[in-house]
Amino acid sequence: MAEDKVPEAGAAKAIVEMTAEARAHALHACRRILRPLVKILIRAGVRFDEFCETIKGVYIESAVRDGLGPLGKGTRARITYLTGIPRRDVDRYIDDPSLLVGPHQTDAKTVAEVIHLWHTDPLYQGPYGVPLEMDFYRPRGRSFSELVNRVNPDADPVRVLDELLRAGVATGSMDRSVKVLSRAYVVPEALSAPMLEHLGSTIANLASTIEFNMATEGDDKRLERSVFADRGLPEAAIPRFDAFIRSRVSKLMLEVDDWFGDLAKKEPETLVGPNRVDTGLTIFHYLISQKKPTPIRELIDRE
Repeated sequence: MAEDKVPEAGAAKAIVEMTAEARAHALHACRRILRPLVKILIRAGVRFDEFCETIKGVYIESAVRDGLGPLGKGTRARITYLTGIPRRDVDRYIDDPSLLVGPHQTDAKTVAEVIHLWHTDPLYQGPYGVPLEMDFYRPRGRSFSELVNRVNPDADPVRVLDELLRAGVATGSMDRSVKVLSRAYVVPEALSAPMLEHLGSTIANLASTIEFNMATEGDDKRLERSVFADRGLPEAAIPRFDAFIRSRVSKLMLEVDDWFGDLAKKEPETLVGPNRVDTGLTIFHYLISQKKPTPIRELIDRE
């Protein structure tokens, strides 16, 4: 077919046309992004060949879904030519959807929404908006199991309670009542499925926002703000800075959470229907040493 021909060299050049400096920064940015991620992969026992296979799928899926820039919609031949991925692999990923299917979602999102409703819905609140202590299960009426079922009918209330107890967010048991202790849910185990799911969601959301803003002009850009100390801070000042931003950000996050709750109470009709998107706000504190890294040849002995 004519549309499946390999593109001309001039057309291929158009898609990669950028200065050598910009290309170098693009690759270096990718390297910096991958550095902490690869550290996690190594700790999780993921081999380089497994990682490369994953990257193949990302390249192919992106080329199919997002196109090839100036060349427009990608064909299999164009994707093969411009990505350098063998045609057999391009065909394999396109023809076998199971290769791009992720694992089942964890209960983390359900847990977070249970905590949110417990603190914002009057049905689960007592005087002054204090979350009520509830029986784990009742045949009818308000209970922890009913709350979980309202959030996600497919979720197991026992598993959700176990996660809340493990994270220190709630206290109680199936045999007694359940009481929520905190409005913040932090996954307790490193390299657990919920923690790695959180990693993927957070990094993907941040990268998606930055990529969108790079391609968008004017007021349509999404909120993306950073504030940093010129030339850094002395290490002794970091605990003070950390305490300051924790107190201010905690207040902001509660206000945002309350805003979501008020919207659900005052305008419930706006939260139903097919045209919904996941949205929220993520703020994080970063620390990067200004010390020049030691060359890796000095960190490992010769064999």
